[in-house]
Amino acid sequence: MLLAAGQATRLRPLTDDCPKCLLTVGDETILARAIRILSSRGLKRFTVVDGFRGDLIRQALTATFGDLDFTFVRNEDFTTTNNAWSLMLACEAGLGDEPVFLLDSDIVFEPEVIDRILAGDGPNRLGLRTTGGVGEEEMKVRLDSAGRVADLSKEMALSASAAGESVGLEVFSAPTVKALAGILNRRMKVENRINEYYEASFVELIKTGHEILPVDLAPLRCMEIDTLEDLTDARREFSGS
Repeated sequence: MLLAAGQATRLRPLTDDCPKCLLTVGDETILARAIRILSSRGLKRFTVVDGFRGDLIRQALTATFGDLDFTFVRNEDFTTTNNAWSLMLACEAGLGDEPVFLLDSDIVFEPEVIDRILAGDGPNRLGLRTTGGVGEEEMKVRLDSAGRVADLSKEMALSASAAGESVGLEVFSAPTVKALAGILNRRMKVENRINEYYEASFVELIKTGHEILPVDLAPLRCMEIDTLEDLTDARREFSGS
């Protein structure tokens, strides 16, 4: 499941007319690179939530990956909602009774990152970057005494309480996806929390008994592209891979 609805205003003018995920790193787009790696690991069915210039995303994927099964979902409210709304729409699209690999479409990673997450312990797993600095804008993770994910928040203090950064790569079991869909629907449509990040729903999952285990990705490379500086760094780091 890939979320690709946003406008990426911090990357303008590159994203004035182009979705962030269709910017190139090396000789392919960020999104094509992710799907190539995922499909090489056996994932063949993809639910993609698009929004801004969504037709470009659909055309690019169907032209490049004709052998894969895509379900496209349009977030018509991409200018006024956040990624939790997009995730709710993806869940509503009907994913079936099976586990889900969730990722944001603006992440550039080594293939071994996917291997490590797929091989991780437990039915619910979250990729965790524990090396390098964690800035104020990063989604920080706190672990409990048993090493399980206890909290996720951008507002978490930059202190020993933060074990690292959530990189936007998660695996959830079918029962957890069903529970998550219910939580998202209530938070979005009843409580009108349309501008929140989906990690708030992950925290509620944890509080209702769904255990999420971190997968430490060190020393593997995994980068989220938010700014021009991020894109420059990714092109330098991954241009040959």
